[in-house]
Amino acid sequence: MPKVSAQIPEDIYKRIDEEVRLGIFQNTSEAINAALKKTYAEKSRAYLRWLMKKEDVSEKSMLRELKTCRTLPLRVLTA
Repeated sequence: MPKVSAQIPEDIYKRIDEEVRLGIFQNTSEAINAALKKTYAEKSRAYLRWLMKKEDVSEKSMLRELKTCRTLPLRVLTA
């Protein structure tokens, strides 16, 4: 995994350090990775909600389409 260096505000670092100290995370790197994954997941969900609204797609129809895709054989999806 690539390594990245970043500067973060002191208050955020103190919260991360506290979570590591409490044993929620094994180390600072794990805490930051979890926070980044959570942030990108939230961003993806927000984009999906926006796109559904823009294209006038209902949640019900999206779930129906997802169910259809999950039941299709793999060779149909890759063709």
